[in-house]
Amino acid sequence: MKTDIFSLQTYVQKNQANIIVLADEHTMNYCYPLLLEEVPYFNVPYGEGYKNLDSCEFIWKKLAEFGATRETILLCLGGGVICDMGAFAAGCFQRGIRSVLVPTSLLAMVDASVGGKNGVNFMGYKNYIGSFNEAEEIFICDIFLETLSYKEKVNGYVEMLKHGLIADRSHYDQVKMLFLQENQHLENQLILDSIAIKKNHVDQDFRDQGIRKRLNFGHTIGHAIESFSLKINDENESLSHGVSVALGMIVEGYISTEMAGLSKDELHEITIVLQRVVSGISDDIPTYDDLKPYLLKDKKNTDLGINCSLITSIGQGVHDQYVEASLIKDGLEFLANLK
Repeated sequence: MKTDIFSLQTYVQKNQANIIVLADEHTMNYCYPLLLEEVPYFNVPYGEGYKNLDSCEFIWKKLAEFGATRETILLCLGGGVICDMGAFAAGCFQRGIRSVLVPTSLLAMVDASVGGKNGVNFMGYKNYIGSFNEAEEIFICDIFLETLSYKEKVNGYVEMLKHGLIADRSHYDQVKMLFLQENQHLENQLILDSIAIKKNHVDQDFRDQGIRKRLNFGHTIGHAIESFSLKINDENESLSHGVSVALGMIVEGYISTEMAGLSKDELHEITIVLQRVVSGISDDIPTYDDLKPYLLKDKKNTDLGINCSLITSIGQGVHDQYVEASLIKDGLEFLANLK
């Protein structure tokens, strides 16, 4: 992993003959020029609603039109959708070409670009088609964050907060200030610390069979909320991944008090930090019946039921916690009553 724009520019210059850039309209305008070299590129539409097999087919067709071979490097320049989908498409094309990830959003830097998971949504379900395949290189360049709005940064803050909740109380304490004070400066080291927490879990459990599952805290409920929101809203009006996971963490925090020993005081603490995200939601909180189809199809489930990762305290996570529907209903009611 490289952490400066100069390393990225040097890499592009050195491998210019083999690189094809995958971007969206935003990263094409604001980020592509920072590569400093003219390399072939093509765009896909921006947004979670385009993270699907149809977009992958478009990517494969463009690669074929460009004459891509197994020596080609697909440089994925964008947020989580570009990193997830681009790496998956690269891994399938001609049984696998090289991919390089250049995340341009905070969320993608601390989540989608790290860990080798990639894929697309399918039939309305999050990340249902995918693979484990590590990128050849990852470039974390904080210069890309300069164009992000506070609202967009919140998506990344949520993921960073989650890293602290499952593994490091001190990290949690630092990240929470980004929620409580809107103009708080984001230190680059805090981004790298968050990446290190995720990488530590991945290094111990690349195939997601044990401790890596703790990174799913907030995501069982959060993915269901996100999928439901995408179904009933236009792309621009649906809840973002970060906001959905924030809501999911509140619900799964409540469940943690009932199942995993999280104290009521710590649940209150977490809720206060995330309250600002919740207060920005104008739509009603979905019901269990709204989310049931997505919860039952969650890829983490087993024959034992709906599988959540929970926390026993701030800084300590547990995984493979099977939750009854009645408790999820109670958690969603707790969330709805916060508004």
